[in-house]
Amino acid sequence: MKLILIALLGLTLTQAVFVKRSNDPSKAVFTQLEAMEEHELGRKLLDTIALQLNNKAPLGDIAKMLQQLRENLILNQQEADQKHAQDEVDCETEIYQYNRRIDFASNEITESTQEIQTLSAKVEQLTQDVENKQVQLDILNEQETQIREQRAEDAESFVRFENETENVIEAVEVIIQKLSSIQPDQEVLAALTQLNKIGASNPILALMQVASTFSAEQLNNVLGKLGEVSTQLAEALEDARQTEIQAQLDFEALVVEIASQRESLSAAREDSERQLQDNQQALDLQKKRKEDATDELNAASSGKEQKEAECDSWRTQYAEDSEHRQLEISIIRQVEEILATKLSNVKVYLQERSSA
Repeated sequence: MKLILIALLGLTLTQAVFVKRSNDPSKAVFTQLEAMEEHELGRKLLDTIALQLNNKAPLGDIAKMLQQLRENLILNQQEADQKHAQDEVDCETEIYQYNRRIDFASNEITESTQEIQTLSAKVEQLTQDVENKQVQLDILNEQETQIREQRAEDAESFVRFENETENVIEAVEVIIQKLSSIQPDQEVLAALTQLNKIGASNPILALMQVASTFSAEQLNNVLGKLGEVSTQLAEALEDARQTEIQAQLDFEALVVEIASQRESLSAAREDSERQLQDNQQALDLQKKRKEDATDELNAASSGKEQKEAECDSWRTQYAEDSEHRQLEISIIRQVEEILATKLSNVKVYLQERSSA
């Protein structure tokens, strides 16, 4: 039997054989056998049967060989059917998984896109808020600088005013003292001689010279006026001192207020900066999420497309193989039937076939 199978599988294709037929009852059988010649398996079977008949092989061996071939083909078809069924299950399962991945990735893209829009607007808002608070801080710092410079200028002006006013008051007091020493009815030469020692340009000496000619009433009037001037100057100086004290207090209060505003603004800016950093990190994560989801969508879509193509290829191959296998089974059954019922016709056909 092994020799028969080897002979069947090892024979090469033979050329189509054309046999002249006479009008006899075997014509139908010959027509069937000629039709088998159109198929590779049919030709190989006829070649093998002819070889076995020439070798005087028992007909039972030939029938057993054909049965084994047919059963093998049927078994192969059953195995192919089982594999095809499993392939369909695998295809359905894998495509289902791809669809799940595609749905998940698509949902991730949709959600991350919405989050990106929201976070982008928040980041832009917080960025502007941080910039605005920094501008306000810069304005406060500039205001404080200007206030400090103005306060320094005002303090310097006050010191200058205070010194000048004190000098004037002191000079008026000196004048009053000197004029008070004049006795209109007495000799003033001694007083003038003493003042003359100060210098020729001494205004007090000049005033003493003029005042020496005053009457007592006129001198007292002058002294009264000078006293009023001294008092007014002292009052003006005291008012200026109080004003300076209040200005310094106002300055210090304003500096404290600016410092408080600066502290509040700095804290608010730092809070906005923290929020900005958090939202920027969240935005980066959402962008990464969308990027990963896009890659996953592309990979899953590509994988699904390849799997669908692979499954279609399997189906096509399965259909072609099944059709070819059913045709071979049909041919074997025809040969079995002819051998079982019309062996003599087969022998005649094979003899004419070999001699043609």
